[in-house]
Amino acid sequence: MGKSRTVLALNGIVMMIIGFCFFYFNNQINIAMFPGIKENKLAFEVATILRYIMGSGIFTIGIILYLSRVSVRSGAQRLLLGSSIGFFIIFLTTLYVKYQFISVDIPIVGIAIFPILSLLSLFVSTRPNQE
Repeated sequence: MGKSRTVLALNGIVMMIIGFCFFYFNNQINIAMFPGIKENKLAFEVATILRYIMGSGIFTIGIILYLSRVSVRSGAQRLLLGSSIGFFIIFLTTLYVKYQFISVDIPIVGIAIFPILSLLSLFVSTRPNQE
C-alpha cells in the first residue's frame, strides 16, 4: 500500500464511489443530513440540485486521480500531496458544517473517509523510495 500509483488508484476509486453515491442516494443523503427538509419542497429541491452538482465534481476528481496513477513518480507524488491537502480541507469543512449548523447531521463515515485518505496520501507522497 506504500506505492504512489496504488494510493492514487485507491483515492480515485473512493472518490468515484462517493460521487456515484451522491447521485444514486441523493434523497437519502438529503434526508439523513437535514431531517426536517422533506416538509419544505423548495429546500429539498435545492439540496437535491446541489448534491447532484457536488456528486459530479467529486466523480470528476476521482477520474483525474485514478487516471493520474500512470504519471511519473514525481508527478504522482505531487498529486498525492495535493490530494492530501484537499482531503484534509474537505475533512475540516465537514467538521465545521457538522458543529456550526445544528440542523445538519453528517454521518461519521462521511467524515472519517477524508482524514484517512489525507494521511495515507501524505504518507505515501513523502516516502523517498517508491514507484
